[in-house]
Amino acid sequence: MTRCEDSANIYNQAVAELVAIGAAVAANCEPCLKYHFSQARQQGATKKDIALAVAMAEAVKAAPTKAIHELAEKLAGPTSSAQEAGAPSEGTCCGNKTKTSGPSCCPK
Repeated sequence: MTRCEDSANIYNQAVAELVAIGAAVAANCEPCLKYHFSQARQQGATKKDIALAVAMAEAVKAAPTKAIHELAEKLAGPTSSAQEAGAPSEGTCCGNKTKTSGPSCCPK
């Protein structure tokens, strides 16, 4: 019997939903996260299980962001603030405000 065929297989529908939650976080997909949160809860996943899946997804997602930031600093020197660059302030449309409905949080 190979390791993949081990009878101690832990992959089940609840685990599948936790994986889907991680993918939803990575994709920034709110409808996906809401759907898979509900499905995971129906499969018996606790809020702690889901929080751990979210934390892992955020850590995996943050790794390339950190690496590209370090490379940019290496190439261009210390970075300026987002506000210096003209980015919207926090709490505004594109300044990390949570989108609540519609296809975009930003007005056209």
